[in-house]
Amino acid sequence: MDYKKHLTYFTGLAIGLLTLLLALFLSPAVPCSAGTASVTWRVTQYGDDHAGKQSMFYTIKGSNGKLIVVDGGWTDQEAFVRKTIQSLGSKVDLWIITHPHPDHAGAFIKIFSSPGDIQIRKVIAPKINDSRYRKFKHSWDEYPVFQQFMKLMCGTSKIHWKGAGDSFRFSGLKFQFFNGYSNTLTNTTKDICNGSSLVFKVSGRKTSMLFTGDILTKVGRRLISTYKKQLKSTFLQAPHHGNNTGRYSFYKYIGADITFVDAPAFLRTYPAVARNLQNIKALGGQVYTYNSSRRSVIIH
Repeated sequence: MDYKKHLTYFTGLAIGLLTLLLALFLSPAVPCSAGTASVTWRVTQYGDDHAGKQSMFYTIKGSNGKLIVVDGGWTDQEAFVRKTIQSLGSKVDLWIITHPHPDHAGAFIKIFSSPGDIQIRKVIAPKINDSRYRKFKHSWDEYPVFQQFMKLMCGTSKIHWKGAGDSFRFSGLKFQFFNGYSNTLTNTTKDICNGSSLVFKVSGRKTSMLFTGDILTKVGRRLISTYKKQLKSTFLQAPHHGNNTGRYSFYKYIGADITFVDAPAFLRTYPAVARNLQNIKALGGQVYTYNSSRRSVIIH
């Protein structure tokens, strides 16, 4: 009698295990990425082709709802920048200022001073030494704008100063920084603010974009010599609104499929800018600028 009970018990246990194994093998396969689908990021360039002045303003919007803003343009572009951010959800997770020149940080200063319904979680910028900047400042620097920017940043815990060699990850994106403020003039040149522009690469799994702010030709050559293949990117924001001579080797080395040139109509007639536009196209790349029908790319 005991033998039959044990036999029945072990038979039932074996059938149960067999049923479980069959269910595991025969059930539909579930992709490993289920529930963790990769995020895509739309990079969009903004700028008015008839504004009569250059500026720089980009948004990087993730399919997960996250928002990154790069620069923003002049003080008088505040309303447009504010409206754009509001249309994208009003919450800025990262606001990156490549350098505090008025055509890059003016609108940011206004919005950060009076955010309204806009939430700014973190600000990233180069920490430029005030006394050295004051010593080498030029008329185009509009030094008081820098003073306004620094006053705001010194009074907030949201600022995170970045420079060459820094890196971090944010929501699946990798950020690598190749340039920022340096105490060595051979690194920045005497054009302190432009020379201190954050140069950083934003990378997904397959595509990437290199932002260069307003670095001059000399700085671009130094970066290639220092970082080499790390600089190569799918997309590129052209240095200094596409201006300055001697850029051919830089564009050739980066090898971007698409280069964004932050230049309005009048600036594209300048000999240096016109030549750079020709060179980019001659190298097989596409140009997106203020009169382009397409102004966005995808990082994924």
